[in-house]
Amino acid sequence: MSKRNIPLCPIKPFERVMVFIDGGYLRGLHKQYYKHDNIDFGKLFQIIHQMYATIPGYPFQLNLLGIYYYDAIVDVREKEYAKQLAYFERELNRMWYIVRLGKLVKIPEQGFKQKGVDILMAIDAVSKAYQNQYDMAIFVVGDADFVPLIEAVKNAGKKTILIYHQEHVTFELKHSAHMNIGFNTDAMKDWSK
Repeated sequence: MSKRNIPLCPIKPFERVMVFIDGGYLRGLHKQYYKHDNIDFGKLFQIIHQMYATIPGYPFQLNLLGIYYYDAIVDVREKEYAKQLAYFERELNRMWYIVRLGKLVKIPEQGFKQKGVDILMAIDAVSKAYQNQYDMAIFVVGDADFVPLIEAVKNAGKKTILIYHQEHVTFELKHSAHMNIGFNTDAMKDWSK
């Protein structure tokens, strides 16, 4: 794991934290390295908590308010719909995860493309920031499209941490958050089924 520290605003003794996860990013990494997307989301939650708890200079308690998981699902008329829905319900709904689903749209000769996932995360993270529902946001993402979102959360006066795969993150995204924590492929084994 690699960490980059940037001085943050004063630390409260009991930080309110929300986690925002790009599920397509994590599942894509698992498919690339392990040829499946069977993630143990219970272990992933524990590892995120451990990453957060080991931040140097942060002697505060974690008050985790929610883990928001964003992904996409095919149209209800597609044959894969029932299987995908069962995956999200089986793996995530029994945990602390709040599942928010966009759509998977079939594009001729290209396969499926996610629609509406990034905007769901943006709406949640920014609206909750301005409603003062949390003190710190942890983002598990790897796409430069999320840079404006992280900047907007920072502009709302919230602290930000980025968790990402060290080989699958853009330079711009890596340097957008107050602090970042990189993991490698070996670390993924800890939350892969």
